[in-house]
Amino acid sequence: MSSGSAQLSMIHPEPGERAEALLNDAVLRLLLEQATEALVLVDATGRVLAFNGEASRQFRMSRPERVEHGWLPGCAWVRAEDPSLPLEISPLTRGLAGEWVKDARWGLRRPDGTVVVLRGSVVPLGVRDGRAEGALLRAREETPARLDAASAARLLAEAGALLSGALDAEERMEPLLRLLVPAVADAGVFYLGPPGEPARAVAAAHASPERHCLLVEWLRGQPTDALVPGGLPPVPGTGGARRLRLTEAHPDAASSDAAPHLAGMLELHCYLGVPLVARGRVIGSLALFRSDASHDFGIEEERLAEELARRTALSVDNARLLREAREAVRLRDEFLGIASHELKTPLTPLHLKVQLFHKKVELMAVHGQPVSAERVLETLEVVQRQVRKLTSLVDNLLDVSRITAGRLKLELEEMDLASVAAEILYRFAPSAAQINCSLELQAPLPVVGRWDRLRLEQVLTNLVSNALKYGAGKPVCVTVEAEGRNARLTVKDCGIGISARDLPRIFERFERAVSDRHYGGLGLGLYITRQIVEAFGGTVRATSEPGVGSTFVLELPRGDIPEEWLVPPAGGEPPPA
Repeated sequence: MSSGSAQLSMIHPEPGERAEALLNDAVLRLLLEQATEALVLVDATGRVLAFNGEASRQFRMSRPERVEHGWLPGCAWVRAEDPSLPLEISPLTRGLAGEWVKDARWGLRRPDGTVVVLRGSVVPLGVRDGRAEGALLRAREETPARLDAASAARLLAEAGALLSGALDAEERMEPLLRLLVPAVADAGVFYLGPPGEPARAVAAAHASPERHCLLVEWLRGQPTDALVPGGLPPVPGTGGARRLRLTEAHPDAASSDAAPHLAGMLELHCYLGVPLVARGRVIGSLALFRSDASHDFGIEEERLAEELARRTALSVDNARLLREAREAVRLRDEFLGIASHELKTPLTPLHLKVQLFHKKVELMAVHGQPVSAERVLETLEVVQRQVRKLTSLVDNLLDVSRITAGRLKLELEEMDLASVAAEILYRFAPSAAQINCSLELQAPLPVVGRWDRLRLEQVLTNLVSNALKYGAGKPVCVTVEAEGRNARLTVKDCGIGISARDLPRIFERFERAVSDRHYGGLGLGLYITRQIVEAFGGTVRATSEPGVGSTFVLELPRGDIPEEWLVPPAGGEPPPA
């Protein structure tokens, strides 16, 4: 008996309890489950006392109750060199016979028919008279690495050269996959998407040209988000990589719709998914596949994929930041040009009018003539109108600054939205008459709520002025109505409309759906409107059709108001102020 066996046998004072005592120790239980090797402990009768999670993964089975003559249920021990030839004596049988098997290689045909090569040892426990009270099998799957260390380093260097200085990282995704396919995997897919939005497949590759076409075609019909049923396995989170076998029942495996295509039509069985994480956020994933069901991805390939994913995520994020910075600079320059033009628009007539009036006054003073009060009033009216335009422009810029800094404050009070709308339309009546545009208000009942009057007037002013600007000569209708604790305000014009392409961005800062040559403005009115409405806890949306007109709909919560304010009184009279 070897010295190792003698030391182990001393642990157990009673022969019948020696092997089972290992399982009773909580520390040993924890060590068993945390082990990176498959550990199987059996007693002399074949009863399985321990079968850790790694054993379940490698043998593709849950813990069996017992083994018969050293053979696991549904499994067959075969020769590693030739899986068609069975082993005459199983490793566990040799261990129970008192033999210490060291650093051996075995083939194992698993219940699903796949064959894996294991390297490990068998330790007999409590050997007496040539027989052991139990045996412990330790095994690790022997996965032939496709890349040695030098090749992996060379691959990462080539990937770094591809990614360095890439202004559009998505264009480099397929060349990156070609570095991995077929060197590391038989197929691969890159997913990218902004944080919090569905990811989409931006590149795919298969080692077989015919199956590459099938993979690309199959991906086109899949959901854009790999997280939804029917697509590829779930995108890993920031926790790290994920390895799966697509043909086995697993809660994280591909869906029943996807697995037959991947495993059957595309002959892909093993999956390795690695997240692309930038600044703590998942921006995509790298999915690698192998066709050989008997050779899962190993830890070295997982580390290589993780490093490549890290570099790719950094490059994609940097390229995205560069694009956003350039776009911000472009918008800034465009805004400065528009702002300069808009500020000069009221300043030019103001300057000319004051200059002409000054010369007129000097001329009349030379001839001793009194200055006409009518002419003074006319000049002051022009000056006042242009000053109001300048004030409005400056106020908009200040509001943008407050919104950006989070300093937009609201002073809430009870008011009637219908009355506020009527007052705003009254103010716009002279301007609407000048452009032959009729204003209509549909507000049969008062709609009372708690809002900031100044900001609410600002919202209505922006929407009505917008409708008059783009719907000149055509009617503008404003509707106010209540739905329980919500108020709805609709502004509809019959103007030029907005294209479907431009509609999603009209509420953004400095955005405009028309040329600034034909229509003035800083592109801030709708942005400020949305920010104020959202500060009230409401929403604003727009629908439009080019040549037909646009409709803007505001949904505003009425706030904490008495229940009697929600029910219109009999006769349509407004509630007491």
